[in-house]
Amino acid sequence: MSVYCVSWLSAVVGLGLVVSTTTLEAQQIWLAPQGNVVDRMELFKPEAPWKNAASHTQVFKFYANQAFNAAPQEEVNVVVSDMKRRGIAIGLEAGVMNVAAKPKPACGGWGLVEGYGPVAMHEVIARKVKVAGGSIKYIAMDEPLWFGHYYTGKLGDQPSCRIAIGDVVKLIVPSLEVYIREFPDVIIGDIEPSNALASQPNWQRDYAAWATEFRSAVGRPLAFLQLDAAWAQPHAPQRARMVYAYTQGLIKQSLLGGVGIIYNGNSTDASDAAWVQSARNHVLLMERDYGLHPDQAVFQSWTLHPTHALPETSPDTLTSLVDFYVGRR
Repeated sequence: MSVYCVSWLSAVVGLGLVVSTTTLEAQQIWLAPQGNVVDRMELFKPEAPWKNAASHTQVFKFYANQAFNAAPQEEVNVVVSDMKRRGIAIGLEAGVMNVAAKPKPACGGWGLVEGYGPVAMHEVIARKVKVAGGSIKYIAMDEPLWFGHYYTGKLGDQPSCRIAIGDVVKLIVPSLEVYIREFPDVIIGDIEPSNALASQPNWQRDYAAWATEFRSAVGRPLAFLQLDAAWAQPHAPQRARMVYAYTQGLIKQSLLGGVGIIYNGNSTDASDAAWVQSARNHVLLMERDYGLHPDQAVFQSWTLHPTHALPETSPDTLTSLVDFYVGRR
């Protein structure tokens, strides 16, 4: 099935979400534990102690390689079955820039620069989820604009990326075609580092160009942008607020469907308690103090902390953040 034939609006309506032509109206809660959290598989047992948090979670976001590509089929079966039983949609955070295309200048590489991945990996993931009787409802692209167009760091002998925006879009299409073919109602959005993005000259023009090129190539607008704020860095909350405000114009132009904020702790937090408290503080800063109302509240970790997702009754676990959020909302 061609990527050009799928209607974004019909796909969203088909998932039962309340939508207008410009934005996702119903706020969603996403949960995404780090792949090595010690009780990860405990989450998918019927008696797992996060029933309240689960009842308020619309999307569970998995890391593509850890959760599905590298996992045995038996484990995927357990995960998919539990998500279906709970009525939680499967989201996938994935590097979708095609490393096999050998972009010029040469850049990226699976495990070398974030945001890249082989199309074959996505074929494996889609097949495993389908074999398990499941469906991938959301793709959250892992910072392709940043790591494709802006990135200047070097890992090993990998040079800086700095690929033209139009060429970044060409790199993502083959991976996205896999999911659109296998899961025609899949909803595709973006993750970008708001602090780093907003520090670039002409970032507003660049993001508009990125969203425009995406819509032209994929046949639908970006369904969402999730802001990775890097809270501990200077000016991070202010820049996240700035990018959030800018997205509202893109939504009105039908270049973007909605905006989410990733609520996590700081990379410098030395304990689970400190990390969770930082995440709570970030919620309060953005939604109480700044008055923002993101379409997606994403509780996610990719660091050592918190080491546990369960139980939700413990104040130092990831699932407790969902209860905190729902309680104050």
